[in-house]
Amino acid sequence: MNEIDIQIFRFLHRALGGSWFWPMVALSAFGGGWGSLTVIPLLVWTRTRRFAGSLAAVLGVTALLVYVLKRMIGRVRPCGCLADVKALVFEPPTDFSFPSGHSAGSFAFALFVAIVLVKRTPPNATAGARFARRLAAFVLVLVAFGVALSRIALGVHFPGDVLAGAILGSTVAAIGANLFHTSSARPPETSARRSDGSASLIE
Repeated sequence: MNEIDIQIFRFLHRALGGSWFWPMVALSAFGGGWGSLTVIPLLVWTRTRRFAGSLAAVLGVTALLVYVLKRMIGRVRPCGCLADVKALVFEPPTDFSFPSGHSAGSFAFALFVAIVLVKRTPPNATAGARFARRLAAFVLVLVAFGVALSRIALGVHFPGDVLAGAILGSTVAAIGANLFHTSSARPPETSARRSDGSASLIE
């Protein structure tokens, strides 16, 4: 066990208590897969079906890699190996700790959408539309970061777990988003636009 990882865990676990605790609980619950349900209605709408399918593929590949790495590495969770640490609020997970599935999935979702939002900004989009896309991308990444921290706050992951998950999810998302962008049947500048010249957020 990496002693530095343990010490950082103890610091963050304590620091994220108090007034930060319940927001961490909410973020952890959201990062458990509920956010991914937003893909379902997007699959129904023809205009967003290809986007949703690509996002679902990114999430599926990420989940598979997390499963394989957990089985290969077999790291015990903090609540299972540190005598003074317990899993808070929720039942302790029964699978291994490294990498964090919550962190990997959240960053895969957030980075994929964020990259698509920014890369598919039409050249003639207004300043307001460009700002809205960048702001949405920033908020998505910020939420993913919060989900990752929440797993430390609840005592179920070490910092190394959530960092590895973030790197894994971000890598898969970056590859998937760039494949989606380059294989697009329509370039961004020909996408359907509103009267102000901006395109929809994901086309």
